[in-house]
Amino acid sequence: MINIAIDGPAGAGKSTVAKAVAKQMGLTYLDTGAMYRATAYTALQAGIDVSDAEKVEPMLADMKMDIVFEQGAQQIYVNGVNTTPYLREHYMSKAASDISALPCVRYKMVDLQREFASSRDVVLDGRDIGTFVLPDANCKIFMTATAEERANRRYLELTEKGQSVDRDALLADIVKRDYNDSHREVAPLKQADDAILLDTTDMSIQEVVDKVISIVEDKLKEETPSSADSSQAEKKTQSESVEQVRPLTRKERKAEARVKKRYKLEQKFGFYRFLRVFLHPLQALLWPTKLIGLENAEAVAGRNAIFTCNHYSKVDTFLPCFAIFKREAHILAKAELFENAFGGWFLHKMGAIPVRRGQADIDSVKCVLKVLKDGGQLMIFPEGTRNKEGTQDMAEFKSGTARFAIKTKSPVVPMLYYAPPKLFKRNYLYIGKPFELDEFYGDRSHDAMERATDIVRQKMDEVRELVNAYVAQKNQKKRKGGEK
Repeated sequence: MINIAIDGPAGAGKSTVAKAVAKQMGLTYLDTGAMYRATAYTALQAGIDVSDAEKVEPMLADMKMDIVFEQGAQQIYVNGVNTTPYLREHYMSKAASDISALPCVRYKMVDLQREFASSRDVVLDGRDIGTFVLPDANCKIFMTATAEERANRRYLELTEKGQSVDRDALLADIVKRDYNDSHREVAPLKQADDAILLDTTDMSIQEVVDKVISIVEDKLKEETPSSADSSQAEKKTQSESVEQVRPLTRKERKAEARVKKRYKLEQKFGFYRFLRVFLHPLQALLWPTKLIGLENAEAVAGRNAIFTCNHYSKVDTFLPCFAIFKREAHILAKAELFENAFGGWFLHKMGAIPVRRGQADIDSVKCVLKVLKDGGQLMIFPEGTRNKEGTQDMAEFKSGTARFAIKTKSPVVPMLYYAPPKLFKRNYLYIGKPFELDEFYGDRSHDAMERATDIVRQKMDEVRELVNAYVAQKNQKKRKGGEK
């Protein structure tokens, strides 16, 4: 998961730059400052003093905040009311600063922000994103500018909107807000130790955007080792770097738009059940595969679960679906397969969910979470790609399986093919015992994701040992039978 944290004082241009960076890199932008403004606006509308924690805290207990994106723009609904149109009024800046200084508000917003970032590739801006909200963010930038320059920028922004404001008053507000933000009790404004300082006083918006993207790209490159080193450690780092986000090309953006236009999460599976009647026996005839441990799949029947499987070819994709998911199936498939109109329609009807590998695919994450939270079951190839060599060795796992399992509290069912499916040749698919990553529930840290992913890998390795032992025993019996 890619998280970019942009911190800095009021008026440094964080929001404008963060939005532009997110757009160019294909990420989701979360306006954290607007969340505090929405909270302050709600308090003011209720006649609550934004500096009075005793009165604000009860309001938070009943406050429901929904962050949605309408036509690409973030809208913040509080208790069903869209507060967005009112959040950039001049008086809201001070109110947001005052209410954000309250510990109860900080903790409430941080929980919401962490939850949002845990399932999306995002750019967040604020005062304490890199130090408090997302201390494990991939890239941290601390943007600043002189107080005078920030006051001038704010003055121009407001006057262009037709508002009558006093420049000196704006400067005084900014100076006071800097003091409040840097001296508050909880998560004060400060530069994270591993953040890159960026002074934007003499830079244009586009220059800042270009510089930030350059910083992010450099940070991601640092995580990618030399191609000359082919050690196992390098393979692990390279596989992790695949999950990093790069900007979409124009061709990819067009293809993505076509897929999004055609694709909607399948809700009715009549077509799938109809085809299963014909294709399942045909597949069993052409690629005979014995299922071992089917009772382990039945142990999670009727509830949300994630099935992990190694991946050799297109053929092995639907066999587990037909054999295990009799009513409906959901499986992650690369988005390129959906670009063809007929192929995309067919995959959609079969319950596949398109995912664009190596990029921030928020839509696929939403679909996966909806399936699992609604009690559905999902099949994932944790390696993220096919094993074209046909060996028993698996590539390093992506963290998606662990993240989804932890987020939705879904058990994981490990499955493994003994060998690549071949025409008319007997094969074996071993289904291991379900396990849960419950020790990580509620922990969204990068370290937790790595450790959870290691557990998923260990469980798959155990299934490899089981299926190898099963086949070895079968072969031994055959040899003894032949000797007789």
